[in-house]
Order: sequence, then structure tokens, then C-alpha cells
Amino acid sequence: MRSEANGQRRRTLLSLAALLGGGALPGLSMAQTDRNTTSLAAIRDDLDREVVLSLPLRRVVVFNRYTTEFVRAIGAMPAVVGVDIDAAKHRAYWPTVTQAMWAGSGQTAPNFEAIVAMRPDAVFMPRNSDWKQAERVLAGFGIPVVVVTAWDLLKHEWNVELLGRLFARPQPAAELNAFYRRWRDELRRRLEGAARPRVYFEEVGDHKTVLKGSGWHDMIEAGGGLNIFGDVDILGQPKARGSVQNFEVDPEQVLARRPDVLIKLQPGQYEPHTRAFSKGVLERLAKRPGLAALPAVRDGQVFHISYYLAGGCSKITGALQIAQWLHPQRMKGIDPQAVMGQWLETFQGVPAQTGYAVSLAELRT
Repeated sequence: MRSEANGQRRRTLLSLAALLGGGALPGLSMAQTDRNTTSLAAIRDDLDREVVLSLPLRRVVVFNRYTTEFVRAIGAMPAVVGVDIDAAKHRAYWPTVTQAMWAGSGQTAPNFEAIVAMRPDAVFMPRNSDWKQAERVLAGFGIPVVVVTAWDLLKHEWNVELLGRLFARPQPAAELNAFYRRWRDELRRRLEGAARPRVYFEEVGDHKTVLKGSGWHDMIEAGGGLNIFGDVDILGQPKARGSVQNFEVDPEQVLARRPDVLIKLQPGQYEPHTRAFSKGVLERLAKRPGLAALPAVRDGQVFHISYYLAGGCSKITGALQIAQWLHPQRMKGIDPQAVMGQWLETFQGVPAQTGYAVSLAELRT
């Protein structure tokens, strides 16, 4: 049975090689022979790996929505020939994406046959993806894997500048970085010297939080908060408890760490959730055993934020919203959802939306 499976895999790979012109291609020979206007260049990616590419890139497969947003923000979306399921299923947000561009179910489940058939110059994957397997599989077809982690708030400028070089779009990249820097620097100025309220930030699943090393943790910190589980070292934890992006905690530990604020993140969708949905989410959170007695719940410091507002522009819009909740006096005159609207209209080319964030106190009035 194993021999039969191996034979089928070999036949599949040979057929894919035929799509590329007669076999696995060494290095970047396809890019060199097909495009007279490109030139080879060695770049360093997010993990400081040296990757040789034929620039500018003309055909790319992109995993992870944050990176696809950056590519679109600098005007390079025509080069995208493949995306993961997030872009493939949200048609309102990705009107130019078709089902034929679906390159896998996610960054840990790429469809290699589909990717090879798309003949990309490169595949982009974040560092928390299965990029190592992708590199092993795609190397035989002359398709380089570039690690780009666009969800990393702290590396926004580096990531955008890199993409600007890869697509020969330096000016749009500079404009995007200027937008990011404006709000990052405004946050730093307004929050300088402010006390940091203790924040319990819960992912979509119950009792799932975030640790240091995740973009969500950095978003909380940038917004003037203190992540109550930011001291947990993932290396000392059982793998079954999850990752830095989605870590399971004991309910008793939430109570013991006595957060000043509870923030619930809900599934990502371009269209904002209804107020009824948000109220149900927050009411269930507030009614958990023990939480009702916390001052945070009694004082109405319980909030719901949509993944899209939280994640906009490497999460800088999420940091603005958190700062507004935690430090309302210092954030007077700043409307995070208006900033989000600019991100959507100016850099993503889609209509602005509102209603991405709400407090339990608002919903009860």
C-alpha cells in the first residue's frame, strides 16, 4: 500500500513538473529565462534567511491575510495569483480574488499541487506557518519561499519596505509606512508616563489568551495596557495548551491576576458584527463564575473588538482602540474607527465600515 501511495505521489510530482516545462527547475532558471526585464537579487527575509529572487516579482502566492493586505496596500495585487482560504472566502473584502486562486486551507495547510500549477516567482508565508515544509516541497520546482510576518506590529516598517523592493513599489510602500508611523508615534506621545491597566485579552475560544511573542500582545502594550499573561514563557508550557497566539489558561488564573479590563476578540469578518451578537458574547463572558465579582465587570470595563479593527495595518488600529478604552482622557480627539476607515478606503480600496468595537456598558444602556 505504501509503495502504491509513493508511486502515486511520484506520478503527481512528475505531472506538476511537466506544467513547469519538463521537470523540477534548479534555482530560479524559470524566472531568468521568462523575463528579460528582471534581475536576480539576494534578500534577507523575516528570519534572516538569504533568498535569491528574480525581481521585481510578477507572480506570487500569499499566505496570511496581513501580508496580502500589505501587497494590496502598495498596489501590487495584480501580481497575486494565489491566496489562502481567508482571502478566498471573504469576497466583499477581496473582490478580485477568485476560487481559482485558492492555494490552501491556511498557512499550515498549503495545497502544493495548486501552488506549483500557479507558477509563482515566490511564495510568502509568515514565521508561524509551516514554511519549512513548504520550502522543502517547493525547492524542487524552483519556487522560493519568503518568510514575511506582516502581523508583527513591531516590524511593520521593515516588512513594508521589503515588499516595496520586491515589487518595485517603493513610493507606495513609503506612504503606507508614513501612515503607520503617524499613529504609532501619536500613541507613544499620548501614552508617555501613563499607568498601564491590567488587561485580560481573550481570543475567539473561551479561556484562550495571548502571550509575549504574539502580535496581539504587542498590540496591548502599544495601546497602553499590561497583558496579565505576558509573563508566561511558552517554552515551559505543555504543547497541548497552544501557542503564543492562542494559549489556554485556567479560569482561576484569570481571577487571581485580577484584570482591570476584559477584551474579547471575535472572528474576523469585514462586515461588523451586530450589536446583538456583541451583547451575547460579552454577557456570556461577564457571567462566568467569579468574573462577575471583578471590579472590571462591575465598572463596565468589558469590551468586544472585531478581528478586522484589531488587525488593521499590523494591528495599529487595534492599539488605538485599546488605548481609547484604557486611556480615554489622553486619547481625546482620536477616533480609531475613522483611522480604520482610512486604512480600508485608502490602502485596501474597499468601503469603510463602522461598529467594529463596543463596550458592555454601551450595550446595556
